[in-house]
Amino acid sequence: MSSPLSRRNLLTAAGAGALTAAVGASSAATTAAAAEPAIAGELPVISVDVAVIGAGLTGLSAARKLRDAGRSVHVVEADTRVGGRVWTEPASDGTPLNWGATFIGPTQDRVLALARELGVGTYKTWNSGKNIVSFYGGLKTYTGAIPPVDLIALLEIQSVMTKLNSWAKSIDPAAPWADSRAVEWDSQTFHTWVHTNINTAGARKLADLLVLSLFSVEMRDLSLLHVIWYIRTAGSNLDLLLNTAGGAQESQFDGGSQRLPEGLAAKLGAGAITLDSPVRRVSVDGAVTRVHSERVIVEARRVLVAVPPPMIPRIVFEPGLSAMKDQLCQRMPMGSVAKAIAIYDTPFWRAKGYTGQVTSDQGPVKITFDLSPTSGGRGVMMGFIDGQDAREFGLTSPAARRTAVLAQFAKWFGAEAKLPREYRDLSWDALPHHRGCPVAVPSPGSMVGFRDAHRTTEGPLHFASTESALKWAGYMDGAIGAGEAAAAEIQAAL
Repeated sequence: MSSPLSRRNLLTAAGAGALTAAVGASSAATTAAAAEPAIAGELPVISVDVAVIGAGLTGLSAARKLRDAGRSVHVVEADTRVGGRVWTEPASDGTPLNWGATFIGPTQDRVLALARELGVGTYKTWNSGKNIVSFYGGLKTYTGAIPPVDLIALLEIQSVMTKLNSWAKSIDPAAPWADSRAVEWDSQTFHTWVHTNINTAGARKLADLLVLSLFSVEMRDLSLLHVIWYIRTAGSNLDLLLNTAGGAQESQFDGGSQRLPEGLAAKLGAGAITLDSPVRRVSVDGAVTRVHSERVIVEARRVLVAVPPPMIPRIVFEPGLSAMKDQLCQRMPMGSVAKAIAIYDTPFWRAKGYTGQVTSDQGPVKITFDLSPTSGGRGVMMGFIDGQDAREFGLTSPAARRTAVLAQFAKWFGAEAKLPREYRDLSWDALPHHRGCPVAVPSPGSMVGFRDAHRTTEGPLHFASTESALKWAGYMDGAIGAGEAAAAEIQAAL
């Protein structure tokens, strides 16, 4: 499956006049200059108080807060849709498929409040019945959050989780590098720490799956300190991060998660967002900062860069960003993730007594969830492909990917799993405006070495994304919180 079809050729052929109409120059957020016909070969210019780069939940939340405060705002987005890492697409029969952020849970107050405001309902992730664990080539069923491994491994992983939670409670989420143990923790990969402190193979497998499920990277790709900090932003409770019932996977949105960014975009009004317009350059010239994108130039007093850290260096800044910010962004690659989704007439696994949740030690799929909607009766089985598996998954042919995924589904749920109504998969790594998901992960040593350089303001430029959140970083809730915090910062600066 490819990224959405670009409108570039159509819009280019239509000329500058069509571009002016596309950005909605008559909107109250724009000035008279934007409404004037553009000279041939030139881009329309919009003058506002604040330009926002990126129409994900962070950028849209910030724009909405600033608009509510009486500021004029224009959002520029590289993709052909709003949402960023939140993306819902209909299947051929209209069944909503979440390719990006999907789940919500307790204490994620901002995203739940937004859903209520927008009239977006939620439903519980199917969690009735038995889970499946597929380790060492075999199959076992179980209930609860932790797969059944041997008793010593269970005791060991529980001890490790307790220790990580305790360490998380002890650090300041705004300054984890200030802890007396920070250098030690940030100087070792989580893989090194696990293999030094965990002895049983079963507990090591569970630790590996923990990192894959949270970050979509391998244990060797991130530091112990980052794992501790991430747990801290989720309330210092690994159970809250990992569980379905009572945890971060407890619920989903009726009609798909993208209803949230679409609802925010609608509140901004016509003409407030330019889509399909990658920002190539940002120039600061005295009191005016210009955002140069492919379809429009936005002049603003302040600019919010609301894109993931590794995407920031793709924009040319004049003058350049600080070395600290630029260097840290180079050390924060995105996770590697793909999703495979099979649609069936019904969620047949439920009749067999299964939740649809599988944990496997073999790929490509290592984690599954039942994403069946509440209406329509369709069964939707989603498999996560994370880390190294995702990198290799993207190198294989579509036919080979389908065969491998459906063979795993059939092993777990029965032969009928090989015959879906529809099968799709998506590699986030392959999308040119994203190059990975769900979250950017600092490499070992970066949290101590560069601290919070990715969120610091530089002149009229502000920076925010779910990675900069201090509560529920990496999640939709964190993205909204980061946007609202950035809006408050910008409002104070204007």
